[in-house]
Amino acid sequence: MLRWPWFTTLQAAIGGAILAVGIPATITAVYDLGFYSRVDPTGGQARLQTADNVADLEQESPRTATERRDLAFALLSHGDDRDLAPAAQTRVVERAARGFREYLKEVPGDAQAWAGLASAQARLGELARGADALRMSILTSPWSDSLVQWRCGLAVDLFRALNAEDRELMKGQFRVAAQRSVSSLVRTVTVRNGTRIARLFLASSPDELIKFELELAKQH
Repeated sequence: MLRWPWFTTLQAAIGGAILAVGIPATITAVYDLGFYSRVDPTGGQARLQTADNVADLEQESPRTATERRDLAFALLSHGDDRDLAPAAQTRVVERAARGFREYLKEVPGDAQAWAGLASAQARLGELARGADALRMSILTSPWSDSLVQWRCGLAVDLFRALNAEDRELMKGQFRVAAQRSVSSLVRTVTVRNGTRIARLFLASSPDELIKFELELAKQH
């Protein structure tokens, strides 16, 4: 069941567009590295160092959709900041989730923002909402180089909330992740104790499952 009033219409529209004309190639490239290059000139995600700075970040009032997206990612990056108390971490992630939702109402084709929202919802324990957002990330840009591995990690985090459709979509994500970088996939799932889940998703792709098992043995 979808959790946002505007979500059902949006998902149906995107799903219909995919069946009719495919995914517009322009969606993928624009956003993959855009946030990181804007926030940090070196290409890495800028991280503030103190709780006071995070509090300042929470007070930001972005004026444009792009600024809302950037702020949401910046807040999400502090959701596990050890300098913050648990209650403050939760508050920061909640603010990030709100920022992603507000941004996506205006720019629903941003697959990276959908993945960011899925990550925020997973951290908040709102697994059903996280699964909804993960599904939208896949539907809007299924094979983005920067998102496939991230989605595999999210699928482990959100596994209990994934429905049959979600799990079918994730089979493709895991297959492509194994084809592109099986070593990265192994690291992604093992840090989450998700080896069994990865095997379930790769069961329908025997060649990739063999690659996964060989790499798993090599890394461990």
